[in-house]
Amino acid sequence: MQATLDVAVVGGGICGLTTAIALEQRGFEPTVYEAASDYRPVGAGILLQANALLVFDRLGIVDRVRAAGKPLEDVRIRSPSGRVLSRFDLNGVERSAFGYGAVAIYRADLQRILLDELDGTVETGTACTAVDAGETPTVRFDDGTRVRPDVVVGADGIHSTVRDAVVPDVELRTLDSVVYRAVAEIELPPAHRALGFEVWGDGTYAGGAPIGDDRFYWFATVAGRQAESAATTRDQLSPLRNRLADYPEPMPSVVDSLESDDVVVTALEDVPPLERWSHGSVVLAGDAAHGMYPFAGQGAAQAIEDALALAHSLAAREEPSAAIDAYVTERMPRAERVRSESHRLGTIATIRSRIGCRVRNLAFGLCPDAVFRRARRTRIAGTSLPTAPDAGHGTGD
Repeated sequence: MQATLDVAVVGGGICGLTTAIALEQRGFEPTVYEAASDYRPVGAGILLQANALLVFDRLGIVDRVRAAGKPLEDVRIRSPSGRVLSRFDLNGVERSAFGYGAVAIYRADLQRILLDELDGTVETGTACTAVDAGETPTVRFDDGTRVRPDVVVGADGIHSTVRDAVVPDVELRTLDSVVYRAVAEIELPPAHRALGFEVWGDGTYAGGAPIGDDRFYWFATVAGRQAESAATTRDQLSPLRNRLADYPEPMPSVVDSLESDDVVVTALEDVPPLERWSHGSVVLAGDAAHGMYPFAGQGAAQAIEDALALAHSLAAREEPSAAIDAYVTERMPRAERVRSESHRLGTIATIRSRIGCRVRNLAFGLCPDAVFRRARRTRIAGTSLPTAPDAGHGTGD
């Protein structure tokens, strides 16, 4: 292990902070460079599936994450009429086999936990403008400063600047839809206080989960032309309220509780398969490497897996190049499989044809639950969990 290795983590989001924590626990003193001038309580919710919780267990912070979020009892997929197409049975698969189910948490709360856990330096207001992947890489920032660390970790998101030093001119792929996200302040009826759900509709995929006793993370996708029409109205939520009015509860109540200013609208984008994740001592992690559509609920989890795997590999090998190669060899195939799954689900979930929607939901409802349980079990069993120096042990949820 090279404890004196100088590691610069570009990007102070979930992936970057988790990477820095894992590095610290292995004797490194990384510096995190974050473009935002400060950390503010913004953003929406995150569903942390069991594989993410297993990594946080290894980092010793899983109990804090569970306490700050909402452990879910079940997740259900429904048709717009309310018919249950599938139940996740979190006790029967995730908890029984792996000790954890799923936790829905406000993004800002998770970010705060990670910042509190990190002892090292987070340089805010340092937006990366370019990276030179030479023998000793150089990172340039918008204030004119530059650093020359031994290793650069590009954890700067789906619109990564660091990625240009590894694979230049990557064109993101998009669906002709946008996603609306919000956190609603609403008192939920008891039946919905620990229940996550999805509704697969005609061109609109919607859902959410409670992230606290009186907070609910909500999302809905809308086809591009419909989104453009909504944006020209005074209240862009009105078309969504009308569209979701007949969806099963708590969807209508959640949307009715929102104001337009509560909602964040973003494009649905993913990163195409990359030919490589590293160049020299510059290496990608998280969305910079495999940004994916949200339909499998695995974007954050795969980034969190990257963080632990990369830190472990750097600690276990003398040469950074060998460590980076080993990390890419382990993580690239798994993350690509999940990204491909998310891409397929996105194409299916945003079908606009009424007939296509009905056929999809019929087929989905007829598929044996055992098939979905086996797929989830296999995915979690493949979690990248290298041995930690001082592994934390959570109590499960």
